[in-house]
Amino acid sequence: MPPKKNSYSKKISSEEVREGYFLVLKNKLSTFPPQRHPFNLVGGGVLRRVSVESYPCQCRGPELPHEHYFVRWSGLKQGQRVIITKSSLGKNEFQLTIE
Repeated sequence: MPPKKNSYSKKISSEEVREGYFLVLKNKLSTFPPQRHPFNLVGGGVLRRVSVESYPCQCRGPELPHEHYFVRWSGLKQGQRVIITKSSLGKNEFQLTIE
């Protein structure tokens, strides 16, 4: 099933497990509130106040510096899939499903 327009899906890597976050692809940033603007993320019976953050990276070489975007969420396991969906309750509320 293709992802819904107001959702984001990502398979968790070992880096994400180690660092305690899930990455957000640049072309999917519009699914979330603007960077550094807090929002509620509800998953597994837990509500956390989070935001999209970033860090500078040169993984493509020093001639191609860029940013990696992420949301902190500890307890994820490699190979799991996270699905984040905008809640119908409000623009600053999102649901996290782990498969």
